[in-house]
Amino acid sequence: MTNWTPRRRNGLRAASCAAAGLVIISAVACGRRAPASSPATLAPATAADVLHEVERSRGSVVLVNVWATWCTPCREELPDLLRLHREHGANGFRLILVSADFASQRPAAAALLASQGVTFPTFAKAQGDQEFIDGLDNRWSGALPASLLFDREGRKVAFWEGKTSYEELLGKVKPLLDGS
Repeated sequence: MTNWTPRRRNGLRAASCAAAGLVIISAVACGRRAPASSPATLAPATAADVLHEVERSRGSVVLVNVWATWCTPCREELPDLLRLHREHGANGFRLILVSADFASQRPAAAALLASQGVTFPTFAKAQGDQEFIDGLDNRWSGALPASLLFDREGRKVAFWEGKTSYEELLGKVKPLLDGS
Protein backbone atom coordinates (compact mmCIF):
# COMPACT_ATOMS: atom_id res chain seq x y z
CA MET A 1 0.00 0.00 0.00
CA THR A 2 1.33 3.41 -0.87
CA ASN A 3 0.90 6.59 1.07
CA TRP A 4 -1.44 8.92 -0.73
CA THR A 5 -2.08 12.50 0.20
CA PRO A 6 -4.62 14.46 -1.84
CA ARG A 7 -3.46 17.83 -3.09
CA ARG A 8 -5.19 20.81 -1.53
CA ARG A 9 -7.09 22.47 -4.31
CA ASN A 10 -10.47 23.77 -3.37
CA GLY A 11 -10.41 22.94 0.31
CA LEU A 12 -13.65 21.21 1.30
CA ARG A 13 -14.48 20.11 -2.24
CA ALA A 14 -11.14 18.34 -2.69
CA ALA A 15 -11.43 16.68 0.72
CA SER A 16 -14.98 15.54 -0.06
CA CYS A 17 -13.92 14.11 -3.40
CA ALA A 18 -10.98 12.33 -1.79
CA ALA A 19 -13.21 10.86 0.93
CA ALA A 20 -15.79 9.72 -1.62
CA GLY A 21 -13.05 8.16 -3.70
CA LEU A 22 -11.70 6.23 -0.73
CA VAL A 23 -15.19 4.93 0.09
CA ILE A 24 -15.67 3.75 -3.51
CA ILE A 25 -12.22 2.19 -3.68
CA SER A 26 -12.79 0.43 -0.35
CA ALA A 27 -16.16 -0.92 -1.45
CA VAL A 28 -14.80 -2.18 -4.76
CA ALA A 29 -11.65 -3.66 -3.20
CA CYS A 30 -13.55 -5.48 -0.49
CA GLY A 31 -16.45 -6.56 -2.63
CA ARG A 32 -18.66 -6.79 0.47
CA ARG A 33 -19.74 -4.91 3.53
CA ALA A 34 -17.59 -4.90 6.62
CA PRO A 35 -18.96 -7.17 9.37
CA ALA A 36 -20.82 -5.55 12.24
CA SER A 37 -18.09 -6.68 14.61
CA SER A 38 -14.60 -8.02 14.15
CA PRO A 39 -13.76 -11.71 13.81
CA ALA A 40 -12.98 -13.68 16.92
CA THR A 41 -9.42 -13.84 18.14
CA LEU A 42 -7.97 -16.80 20.00
CA ALA A 43 -6.69 -15.52 23.34
CA PRO A 44 -4.33 -17.94 25.13
CA ALA A 45 -5.99 -19.36 28.24
CA THR A 46 -5.31 -21.86 30.99
CA ALA A 47 -8.10 -23.83 32.63
CA ALA A 48 -8.07 -21.27 35.45
CA ASP A 49 -8.50 -18.47 32.89
CA VAL A 50 -11.50 -20.23 31.34
CA LEU A 51 -13.10 -20.75 34.76
CA HIS A 52 -12.43 -17.10 35.61
CA GLU A 53 -14.28 -16.15 32.41
CA VAL A 54 -17.19 -18.33 33.54
CA GLU A 55 -17.15 -16.52 36.90
CA ARG A 56 -17.15 -13.15 35.12
CA SER A 57 -20.26 -14.32 33.24
CA ARG A 58 -22.26 -14.90 36.43
CA GLY A 59 -25.90 -14.12 35.71
CA SER A 60 -25.71 -15.93 32.38
CA VAL A 61 -26.03 -19.60 31.54
CA VAL A 62 -22.58 -20.52 30.21
CA LEU A 63 -21.56 -23.37 27.93
CA VAL A 64 -17.82 -23.97 27.61
CA ASN A 65 -16.94 -26.07 24.56
CA VAL A 66 -13.42 -27.40 23.98
CA TRP A 67 -12.82 -28.31 20.34
CA ALA A 68 -10.09 -28.62 17.70
CA THR A 69 -9.87 -28.20 13.94
CA TRP A 70 -8.63 -31.78 13.47
CA CYS A 71 -11.65 -33.15 15.37
CA THR A 72 -14.43 -34.01 12.88
CA PRO A 73 -17.21 -34.21 15.52
CA CYS A 74 -16.09 -30.80 16.82
CA ARG A 75 -16.40 -29.22 13.38
CA GLU A 76 -19.79 -30.91 12.87
CA GLU A 77 -21.08 -29.68 16.25
CA LEU A 78 -19.92 -26.07 15.84
CA PRO A 79 -22.87 -24.85 13.72
CA ASP A 80 -25.33 -26.13 16.35
CA LEU A 81 -23.40 -24.40 19.14
CA LEU A 82 -23.41 -21.16 17.18
CA ARG A 83 -27.12 -21.49 16.42
CA LEU A 84 -27.78 -21.85 20.16
CA HIS A 85 -25.63 -18.76 20.78
CA ARG A 86 -27.45 -16.71 18.13
CA GLU A 87 -30.92 -17.77 19.22
CA HIS A 88 -30.45 -17.50 22.99
CA GLY A 89 -27.64 -15.01 23.56
CA ALA A 90 -30.12 -12.22 24.21
CA ASN A 91 -31.82 -14.43 26.83
CA GLY A 92 -28.72 -14.74 28.99
CA PHE A 93 -26.84 -17.56 27.24
CA ARG A 94 -23.07 -17.31 26.74
CA LEU A 95 -20.92 -19.64 24.66
CA ILE A 96 -17.22 -19.89 25.43
CA LEU A 97 -15.21 -21.71 22.78
CA VAL A 98 -11.75 -23.04 23.61
CA SER A 99 -9.54 -24.39 20.83
CA ALA A 100 -7.33 -27.31 21.83
CA ASP A 101 -5.30 -26.92 18.64
CA PHE A 102 -1.52 -26.69 18.84
CA ALA A 103 -0.02 -23.20 18.43
CA SER A 104 0.96 -24.03 14.84
CA GLN A 105 -2.68 -24.87 14.05
CA ARG A 106 -4.16 -21.66 15.48
CA PRO A 107 -4.33 -19.86 12.13
CA ALA A 108 -6.51 -22.74 10.86
CA ALA A 109 -8.64 -22.52 14.02
CA ALA A 110 -9.09 -18.76 13.57
CA ALA A 111 -9.98 -19.30 9.90
CA LEU A 112 -12.59 -21.92 10.83
CA LEU A 113 -14.16 -19.58 13.39
CA ALA A 114 -14.19 -16.74 10.85
CA SER A 115 -15.82 -18.98 8.24
CA GLN A 116 -18.58 -19.70 10.78
CA GLY A 117 -19.09 -16.00 11.51
CA VAL A 118 -17.75 -16.10 15.08
CA THR A 119 -17.24 -12.53 16.32
CA PHE A 120 -17.17 -13.05 20.09
CA PRO A 121 -14.02 -13.66 22.18
CA THR A 122 -12.67 -17.20 22.03
CA PHE A 123 -9.74 -18.96 23.62
CA ALA A 124 -6.87 -21.30 22.82
CA LYS A 125 -5.54 -23.79 25.36
CA ALA A 126 -2.26 -22.47 26.72
CA GLN A 127 -1.05 -25.15 29.11
CA GLY A 128 -0.20 -28.84 29.14
CA ASP A 129 -2.99 -31.21 28.17
CA GLN A 130 -3.39 -33.06 31.46
CA GLU A 131 -3.18 -29.92 33.58
CA PHE A 132 -5.80 -28.26 31.36
CA ILE A 133 -8.08 -31.32 31.41
CA ASP A 134 -7.88 -31.75 35.19
CA GLY A 135 -8.29 -28.00 35.69
CA LEU A 136 -11.67 -28.01 33.93
CA ASP A 137 -13.11 -31.34 35.07
CA ASN A 138 -11.29 -34.38 36.49
CA ARG A 139 -13.92 -36.65 34.87
CA TRP A 140 -12.75 -35.52 31.44
CA SER A 141 -10.82 -38.24 29.61
CA GLY A 142 -9.40 -35.70 27.15
CA ALA A 143 -11.80 -36.69 24.36
CA LEU A 144 -13.08 -33.92 22.11
CA PRO A 145 -15.40 -32.20 21.87
CA ALA A 146 -15.91 -31.66 25.57
CA SER A 147 -18.56 -29.39 27.06
CA LEU A 148 -19.21 -27.93 30.51
CA LEU A 149 -22.50 -26.24 31.36
CA PHE A 150 -22.81 -23.67 34.15
CA ASP A 151 -25.99 -22.17 35.61
CA ARG A 152 -26.56 -18.46 36.23
CA GLU A 153 -24.83 -18.75 39.63
CA GLY A 154 -21.66 -20.11 38.03
CA ARG A 155 -22.21 -23.70 39.27
CA LYS A 156 -21.18 -26.51 36.95
CA VAL A 157 -24.38 -28.45 36.31
CA ALA A 158 -23.30 -30.76 33.48
CA PHE A 159 -20.25 -32.14 31.75
CA TRP A 160 -20.14 -34.34 28.67
CA GLU A 161 -17.77 -35.57 26.01
CA GLY A 162 -18.64 -36.03 22.37
CA LYS A 163 -20.77 -34.35 19.76
CA THR A 164 -24.21 -33.12 20.81
CA SER A 165 -27.10 -32.16 18.53
CA TYR A 166 -28.88 -28.83 18.66
CA GLU A 167 -31.95 -30.47 20.19
CA GLU A 168 -29.85 -32.06 22.96
CA LEU A 169 -28.06 -28.77 23.61
CA LEU A 170 -31.33 -26.87 23.77
CA GLY A 171 -32.76 -29.49 26.14
CA LYS A 172 -29.85 -28.89 28.53
CA VAL A 173 -29.70 -25.10 28.25
CA LYS A 174 -33.36 -24.04 27.99
CA PRO A 175 -34.40 -25.14 31.52
CA LEU A 176 -31.51 -23.11 32.95
CA LEU A 177 -32.50 -20.07 30.90
CA ASP A 178 -36.13 -20.44 31.98
CA GLY A 179 -35.12 -20.79 35.64
CA SER A 180 -36.45 -24.33 36.00
